Amino acid sequence: MYGPVIRGKLVTLRPPRIDEASLMASWFEDMEVSRFLKRRYPPSIEAEKEWIENMGKASNDVIWAVQLRDQLIGVTGIHGIDWSKQRGTTGTLIGDRAAWGKGVASEVMELRTRFAFTQMPLRKLNSSYIDGNIASWRAQQKAGYREAGRRREQEFRDGAWLEEVLTEVLRSDWLAANPGQ
Repeated sequence: MYGPVIRGKLVTLRPPRIDEASLMASWFEDMEVSRFLKRRYPPSIEAEKEWIENMGKASNDVIWAVQLRDQLIGVTGIHGIDWSKQRGTTGTLIGDRAAWGKGVASEVMELRTRFAFTQMPLRKLNSSYIDGNIASWRAQQKAGYREAGRRREQEFRDGAWLEEVLTEVLRSDWLAANPGQ
């Protein structure tokens, strides 16, 4: 399903549009953008359109387009939601490199986490990052995530096997750090 419009100080999270599939697919053409992603290779425009459509129909996924001013710069979501266990797995892609290093990903993760814990019956969000992706780790920490473990030699990048660092944030911890939410 598509998430509702959420406005932050820097970005707006909003439902994605099918006509944005071409731009979204193009982000995977940039090896610097896809360097730390699990999905490394560009999808076809048709495959990206299908993904957007399928996400809109999904009952266990919530996704948003990330808009900075009037420009689409990324996507974020909560995937594989297990409603009975009250948990889901999060992910974010900031595909426009011009938006990197400006606090955008941090705000995206904070907005998404707030929504999950104040508007959804979730008690836990899982995520991960590829070791070396310092920007992702910093943004996750600002949203309340903690390291939960590591998968050794999980991803192959630039001639080396890298660890996948598993992270999580619990509703109880998030509420304690964000009183009055």
